[in-house]
Amino acid sequence: MTDHDRRTFLRALGLGTTGALASTYATGSVAGATTITIDGAGYDIWNARDEFHYYYTEVDGDFDVTVRVDSLTDTDDWARAGLMVRQTLNDDAEHAMIRKTPGNETSVQWRSDDGVDAQSTTSGGTGEAEVSGGTVQASWQRLVRSGDTIEAYGSNDGSDWTLVADVSPGEIDFAGSAYVGLAVCSHNEGTLTTAQFSNLSGLSPDSDRDIGNVEVGGSVSTDSGDGGGGTDTDPVAATGSASSVDTSSATLGGSVDDLGGASSADAAFEYRESGGSWASTTVQTLSSTGSYSEDISGLSSGTDYEFRATVSASDGDTDTGSTNAFTTASDDGGNGGTSGSGSQIHYEDGFADTSWFDDGVTVHRVTEATRSALEDAVQGSSGRLVVFETSGTIDLGGSELEVTADQCWIAGQTAPSPGITLTQGLLQVNADDCVVQHVRSRVGPGDGGNIQGNDSINSADGTTNNIFDHCTASWGVDECMSVGYDTTDTTLSNCLVYEGLYDPYGDGEDHNYATLVGDGAENVALLGNVWAKTRGRVPRLKSGTRSALANNVMYFFNEATNMDGDTEASIVGNVYIPQDLGDTVIEGGNAYLEDNVTDPGSTPLTGGTSELSSRPLWPSGLSAMPSDEVESHNLAYAGARPADRTSNDSRIVTEIGNRAGDDYTDSPYDYWIGDHEEVGGYPQLPENTHSLDVPSSGLREWLDQWALAVEEPGAGPP
Repeated sequence: MTDHDRRTFLRALGLGTTGALASTYATGSVAGATTITIDGAGYDIWNARDEFHYYYTEVDGDFDVTVRVDSLTDTDDWARAGLMVRQTLNDDAEHAMIRKTPGNETSVQWRSDDGVDAQSTTSGGTGEAEVSGGTVQASWQRLVRSGDTIEAYGSNDGSDWTLVADVSPGEIDFAGSAYVGLAVCSHNEGTLTTAQFSNLSGLSPDSDRDIGNVEVGGSVSTDSGDGGGGTDTDPVAATGSASSVDTSSATLGGSVDDLGGASSADAAFEYRESGGSWASTTVQTLSSTGSYSEDISGLSSGTDYEFRATVSASDGDTDTGSTNAFTTASDDGGNGGTSGSGSQIHYEDGFADTSWFDDGVTVHRVTEATRSALEDAVQGSSGRLVVFETSGTIDLGGSELEVTADQCWIAGQTAPSPGITLTQGLLQVNADDCVVQHVRSRVGPGDGGNIQGNDSINSADGTTNNIFDHCTASWGVDECMSVGYDTTDTTLSNCLVYEGLYDPYGDGEDHNYATLVGDGAENVALLGNVWAKTRGRVPRLKSGTRSALANNVMYFFNEATNMDGDTEASIVGNVYIPQDLGDTVIEGGNAYLEDNVTDPGSTPLTGGTSELSSRPLWPSGLSAMPSDEVESHNLAYAGARPADRTSNDSRIVTEIGNRAGDDYTDSPYDYWIGDHEEVGGYPQLPENTHSLDVPSSGLREWLDQWALAVEEPGAGPP
């Protein structure tokens, strides 16, 4: 007899529905007299994505949890409060919940797998219901896990239980460990609802957080009934990463992930030279969870430092985060960068600001190498991290794929070897506050089309605060990698840009270009890149643009850095290695010029450029390397995965080092790049997979360590 049949048999005999099966898995409890008050917002816990506030703990194996729902503010008929088991803290996670709503009776919902639409005993999952209509009148809830089966019960007195739903294996399958707790959703964006619970048994929550893109942050408080109020949990501090690292200063980042039930907390950082004594920063008083940062100065150049976040709650409880590290820049021009990157030109340099990124972002996993999987991950609500659990070639099908979610961090470094390559379509960031890292794009000519705008990677016109770091962009039909018109605060760093198509459609179109910075683009940082085997626009700085070019390598071109008459630029520490030069390497515009070299040295550097006596703009904290170090550095660290290069990226780097490569009119990219035996057509990468354990705190450090794993030979994943 199955467990389901046994329960049906017991009910038929009038023996109730609790039984030994659902009564022996307690994991602790909050005292019965304790009132738990949870304020939660969020649009819904439904469809394929959730938004709500969660008070929870991680439970390994079976459990039996009960609670009374005393009240729920009516912000919508489908506001909800209740017990939930959730596989992960991602907004699209597999889950099961028994829910109380203002306009409906108690019912049960679940999502059978990550990212699929939810269903319930009143919609789509009526076959799992154990009561007529899928609902019961109940003020008490009970959620039980027994092996792979989830049971949800309702009661009006906490002793006589009615089984509402039995969600069996196959319909939902949890791993051994899952998150169990109390979930509250207002079903009214921007508005908090308040739920009160009591008599929580079988569970001792130790954390709370918003799940998904919630507009108004939620909170938890408890009152034991003695008038003291407060919670019985400790505050939680999480150490982030260091940014804007200079010779003598840095910005330390961290977050307070839990106030521990206190009304406020004092947050700070401790830092020291590695192995030395700790010093403390100024204290910041926070009344809610979230990120914080602190600028420190007076540091020694070229020195390793450690730091950690600290929090002291107003009720006296304290916590200290993990210890992270950074290295200050050297006075001799070396750029220290942060500990998470092999390159000395780190993505945090430039004019862009990534302070929006914190542990509250939602995590979106790309599990298959398809356009639809990637498109789903980069479009939608703001505040997301895109990670890859597969490698492979993603064919975009001949049309552009737009990143439309603001505050979207695409972390290609998380893909297993050999990483992600996009083909036959433009990857365009048409959003603000985005980071694209460690991906390749080879648009190619496809089946024919319009040259204009058909780049491998670019940012859309009018966008702001975007970073492209450690990307490979090649075989572009217009340019390979460009910055949109009227954009602000855009950074291209550590990228490998090469082999634009000269005559992609056989009609004599005059292209084979590298990078264009569109009219009116303000605060463009081009740092540590390699441009190779393109006819020109290395880069092309158009009218009204203001850019900083530092420590780039330009190889095998006919014309290089061309500027319009009203362009302003700081051009420092770049290496120009031309072939078939038809002009000076830096032409026109208004620029501050320092330590730029040509190879051979007899090649003329400038023509018609109005030289400025000081830098018109420069990224804060950036120290340029001497030009004689740039080529070896960039060839070691540029491109999507410099420690895990594919054959085409390796081929280009080798050709630069050997000063090899034919004139562009006889090269593999002369016409139809896919026909040339050296190139071998569009790549077909293997689809290797792995499962990522994404932490709930310290995401920035975690990403940096994955970046280091694909940038530094011999470095492993975190």
